[in-house]
Amino acid sequence: MNVNNSSMPAKILLYSTAFVVLTIGMREIASILTTIFFSIFLALIFIPIVRWIKQKGIPSGLSVILVILLFTLVILVFGVIVLKAAIQFGSQIPGYQDQLTALSDNFAKYIPSYEKFSVQSIARSVVSVMISLMVSIVNGIVNAGTTAGIVVVTAAFLLIDAVNAPEKLDKVLGKQSELQLRLSKFSKKLVKFIVIRAEINFITAIAIALLLFIGGIDYAILWGVLIFLLSYIPYIGLVIASVPPIMLALFKYGPLGALGVIVIIIAVDALTENVLFPSLMGKGLQLSPAFLFLSLIYWNFVLGLGGALLSIPLTIILKILLESFEETRWLARLMGPIEEVEKA
Repeated sequence: MNVNNSSMPAKILLYSTAFVVLTIGMREIASILTTIFFSIFLALIFIPIVRWIKQKGIPSGLSVILVILLFTLVILVFGVIVLKAAIQFGSQIPGYQDQLTALSDNFAKYIPSYEKFSVQSIARSVVSVMISLMVSIVNGIVNAGTTAGIVVVTAAFLLIDAVNAPEKLDKVLGKQSELQLRLSKFSKKLVKFIVIRAEINFITAIAIALLLFIGGIDYAILWGVLIFLLSYIPYIGLVIASVPPIMLALFKYGPLGALGVIVIIIAVDALTENVLFPSLMGKGLQLSPAFLFLSLIYWNFVLGLGGALLSIPLTIILKILLESFEETRWLARLMGPIEEVEKA
């Protein structure tokens, strides 16, 4: 079937069918795809480090081994600390639930209730949701160990080939300079985004965890790790990660303490996302907020929580791919903010 000669309705039907089939297929193998995607992105983060070590005269294989060993050591140290904190926090959740219920009941006394509207019942529902969220967070951290091990091993094998990828492409592509240029541009943009996104999340997590530690909030390292991971989820990731430390501040210092933690998190996030990230990344890979939210819903539906974490990188890959070809560049502009559409 020649797509180029087909009518517009036929093209829409064909592309829509392909999209649905691809979505169903990816959802069926979501666990495998999630591991592969995480491994690829982890390898992309390490590629600049491995190449830097390689430039110092160390063989590529040994460079990969050194980077993986260093990363594994860091993961083991932080993993033990975070796992211990998560288990301790999980064991205290019933106590936190009682405290939160008591606070909500005391607050509900000052608000009149009606026959069909009970503030106390609503407050108890909110408490139940928050406690369930905390339990899910703890369980997710505890169960992440096996997946993390598989991701690290897979990333190591990917790194071995990725370090020598430019030389391989030169040999395979030969005189196909246009295709080589597109692939080179694609990989550079993707690596740049992945590395900078990881750096911004790391700076945000370190700053908030340090301020929480100074403020005497328990398990500050645990919340820092959680903020680093969930900051990959646009709009709601940081909100979810902020719930436990805000609750702990509420129990320890009262409403003013909780408000203080909220102000700290908002201030740090505003500084890193609105000042630091644009200055490092530039405006080449910005996405429309509406499209970004839709992509979050889509990737969460297809891949679950892993898809939510990877929604921005996966959407960025799609935009870079569309930008790489003249016939699809207009779609990439539609995915960007309104400024890109106006310039087009």
